[in-house]
Amino acid sequence: MKWGILRPSELIIPLTLLAFIGPVITFLGGVLSTTTRWIFLLGLALYLLFVRHRDVAAISRHPLFWMVMVYAIWCLTTILWSEEPILSFVKSVGFVLLAVTMMVGGYSWVAHHERARTCDFLWLFAVFSLLASLFGQVEQNIDVGSVVYGGLTGNPNALGFLLAITSVWLIWQALLAYQTDRNGFRLFMGLLAVNTYYLFLSHSRASLLICAFIVLGLLLGLAQIRRWLPSLLVAVILAALVYNFSLSVQDVVNQYIYKSSLGYLESFEEGVEFGMWYSRAVIWEESYARAIHGGLIGVGYGVNAGEKFVGEIGASLSSGQYGREHGNAQMAILEQIGIVGFGIYLVLILGIFRYAIRGLRRSRINADRVAIGLMGGAIVGLLVQSMLEAWWVAPGSPESATFWMLLGALLAVTARARQPASLPSDQATALDTTAGDSAMVTTGARS
Repeated sequence: MKWGILRPSELIIPLTLLAFIGPVITFLGGVLSTTTRWIFLLGLALYLLFVRHRDVAAISRHPLFWMVMVYAIWCLTTILWSEEPILSFVKSVGFVLLAVTMMVGGYSWVAHHERARTCDFLWLFAVFSLLASLFGQVEQNIDVGSVVYGGLTGNPNALGFLLAITSVWLIWQALLAYQTDRNGFRLFMGLLAVNTYYLFLSHSRASLLICAFIVLGLLLGLAQIRRWLPSLLVAVILAALVYNFSLSVQDVVNQYIYKSSLGYLESFEEGVEFGMWYSRAVIWEESYARAIHGGLIGVGYGVNAGEKFVGEIGASLSSGQYGREHGNAQMAILEQIGIVGFGIYLVLILGIFRYAIRGLRRSRINADRVAIGLMGGAIVGLLVQSMLEAWWVAPGSPESATFWMLLGALLAVTARARQPASLPSDQATALDTTAGDSAMVTTGARS
């Protein structure tokens, strides 16, 4: 990356994404607060509308964009019967603004940059996430009886999410430098090792799942999945055998899967076993009951069934003081926007899978396949994470902003995936994989 990244036109998209993770990072919270994130988002929306209007028009022709709009319109419609109409109005408008702006922002970034910079909208996200991981104290969590690490976020799950998404950018940069810059390759691999170390130290299971899907997406993008699948299966079988006979491995499983939970151990004493989801079992029981209560059309977007909103949506534009932990986005969707809304959600998710897979199959250039694999893996990982952390119904959350920007970038990559590298100056090889594989090239996009 060159110093040109500091131009306002180059900063506005990465900076807006940073604004949504800023509130969870202690040294950024004073500047990038729950209020200023919406100011940055509005600024990006106006920039895209008046400066990058061609990108707005381009993404509006994509069928998946209209699937998102149908979902958004249904969320807005629930205001009519919402138990808390003002809250539903504010949150649904916030969702529409966030989803559309971040999607167009991700799409516009890819459309205006060469292939080598496809993932660089994450660079500020990655830099500050790594900084947040380097400082902080490892603490003993009384509830689970094990050590946890939240860095400068104060929340292990928040840090884990940041580092999982950061791995997308670090892997991309390492692959670009693999053949052309050995020192750069060593640098990014070293940063990836540090990133992975702190990710494991966070003990965030949902974030480890995100990272696992990113790696799986990378293998798909590199067309290496068939080569590695037998080895992965053998590794799983061996791991199961070792687990049965090794107390050390059982300790690792207890630490990362069960998180050495005192609550989990106490469940045996009470004759109730929740398994590895002990920390979500009680939350899920209540969320399931509320999901049933949601019925066909739900109780209103952003509303918890039967709970009065007694907070205040003021300068911070946050309703974080309202409600409970859902623990599962899908049950929260059923509660808030009903079976109809959940059906629209499923169609949207299937559409995302369809276009990602079709992009992988049709791509002529290895760089595009890798980008689709990495971003698609992150998107799938975030969707899986939403089964444990209900960020989908929290439009101001860092996960929500990241998801929609990744989705917009993914749509742009799949749209250009069939375009060959036509300019000689754009044909520099950044990664040459094993014999028989195509090269990863850095190809120009619309300027």
